[in-house]
Amino acid sequence: MKILKENIDELLMKTKYITKNQYKDIKLNTFLNYWIFFDKKETRIQELTNESLEVILYSKYYWCSKYKDRYTALYGQDVGIEQQQYKIIEEIEQRITDDINWNFIQLLEENNL
Repeated sequence: MKILKENIDELLMKTKYITKNQYKDIKLNTFLNYWIFFDKKETRIQELTNESLEVILYSKYYWCSKYKDRYTALYGQDVGIEQQQYKIIEEIEQRITDDINWNFIQLLEENNL
């Protein structure tokens, strides 16, 4: 399994995605923007990268997890963010024909990628 982590800023520029600065923390803003980018520009990312829907959805989960972890470190736990993470899992389950790769999800959760 693959996660899109390289050249995301280049993809943002190619799609003319407008980033938002919601927080004072630069990393938190970056993770949030990447997560939203994979959610909102899914089809365009596929066109530009020739990656499968599976790669796009797992990448969205990855960036959501990075955002959640950073948010928790700075501000404490937020159940709403965790619910969003579960929604992505449900989306993967509904939209991908293969079963969810729980080992891969665990690696993502443990930041082992």
